[in-house]
Amino acid sequence: MIVIVNRLAIYAVSLLILFLGEAFLTGHSVAHAQRGTRSSFLDNLGQGLSKKADERYQDRWTLTDWFETQRRARLQDMWLAGNTKKSSLYEFMIGGRYGSRTTRLDGVEQSGRPYAIQGMASAYATLVGLEGSYVDLQGENSQGGSWGWDGHFAFRPFGDSLQNTGLTLLYGVQYRNDPSAGVLESVQNQSAKARFTLYLTRAFGIEGQYQKLFKEQADSRAATAVEIEGASVEGTVFIDFSLLRISGTWTQETRSREVLGVKTERVRESVDVGLKLFF
Repeated sequence: MIVIVNRLAIYAVSLLILFLGEAFLTGHSVAHAQRGTRSSFLDNLGQGLSKKADERYQDRWTLTDWFETQRRARLQDMWLAGNTKKSSLYEFMIGGRYGSRTTRLDGVEQSGRPYAIQGMASAYATLVGLEGSYVDLQGENSQGGSWGWDGHFAFRPFGDSLQNTGLTLLYGVQYRNDPSAGVLESVQNQSAKARFTLYLTRAFGIEGQYQKLFKEQADSRAATAVEIEGASVEGTVFIDFSLLRISGTWTQETRSREVLGVKTERVRESVDVGLKLFF
């Protein structure tokens, strides 16, 4: 009798192992063929009974999801490594622009067409960099021209080099020493920029830039406090000859000067020609 019972137990365990093995193989093949979806058995089991439980099932986070996230991250790292050229890890640029300005003060065009000479430079390490420029404006008024500099920290979330389609975000300061209001004034504004470069062909492209100057109090010889803010818009067309870029840039600069609640607005427009060298 004991022998019969033992044999029956062995048969039962064997059948259970076979059943579980078949269920495992079936479930594995279904999960492999329809990854991320429920089996027909589970779908039909709870339908019509509890919609909330079904939604919880679909939104459930599992260890499998974590492994899938890690796998995708590794694939993205491989893509980034494969698309980052060693020659583009460090980039430098020097350049200059020249052009005349027309000035309107509260909508009234001013006499004279001052000219501006601007020098610029930038240095990048992969996605981040530093940019700076110096500008000298001469011939606007009898007190002489204005001059100034700016420096910005740059972050490039899209694009792998300065000579490629990309988006660049910048934040920093802009300093101007400007006597055009009748008194000598200097102001250092915090500045934010966004610049987008688009190559239409391998050598020809366009570029747009917007800059915002946040309100700051000027260091002025005027008896009352002076606050200055502004903005500028640029549109550029360019053509590249290897490391050399020749460009034409339209610029509109708006500067608001507020004294005792009264604002005056100055608008400068220009078309500049420029050269840049990348290395």
